[in-house]
Amino acid sequence: MDIRMSVSKTLKISSLVVCLIFPAGRIPQASSQPSHELEMTMRLDATANNQSKLPKFRMEMRNSAEHDLILNLGFTLSNGRRQYPNAFVLMVIDPQGKSRQFDLIGPGGVAGRMDPLILPLLVGSTFSLPVDLEKYWAAASKEFEYKFQRGTYSLEARFIGKAVSSQEANLDVKGIALMPYWTGTVNSNQLPFEVSK
Repeated sequence: MDIRMSVSKTLKISSLVVCLIFPAGRIPQASSQPSHELEMTMRLDATANNQSKLPKFRMEMRNSAEHDLILNLGFTLSNGRRQYPNAFVLMVIDPQGKSRQFDLIGPGGVAGRMDPLILPLLVGSTFSLPVDLEKYWAAASKEFEYKFQRGTYSLEARFIGKAVSSQEANLDVKGIALMPYWTGTVNSNQLPFEVSK
């Protein structure tokens, strides 16, 4: 038997097996944005001037990919003077083991221009963001003024990367919708902290 004919038959059988296991349109695709491209770390911010009973934190995002990344962190108002990185949510586990999702408190209403909050993150570079729990609220459980009691808590951050749609891009910056944004979800470490006051 000719070797080329044997290889051809083997390839046809392999293709048939793949088609039988994964019907048309169902073949799983490798992620174009592996989670190892972006690393996120939550830590206590010992340098923050803290007047409240809650500790202050710092969230760091590091580009560990082999290429530059573009992140959509949220939105800005007043031509960038006010910035809301609402692509981050915080998961807080209380001393009883109950988990709550905390979202950034946003503006009460928007009467002017709104733009995406875009961050270019070069290979190997780190972006640092202060985290104050008093600027977040437990949206899912509708606890606007959640009272932290004395005890040991745990804090984890989650970043949800999304592209900027053409509807979100203002008319004078339509090109930003064409940028190759990092999409996916990345979680930080779980950081224990104490509330003692």
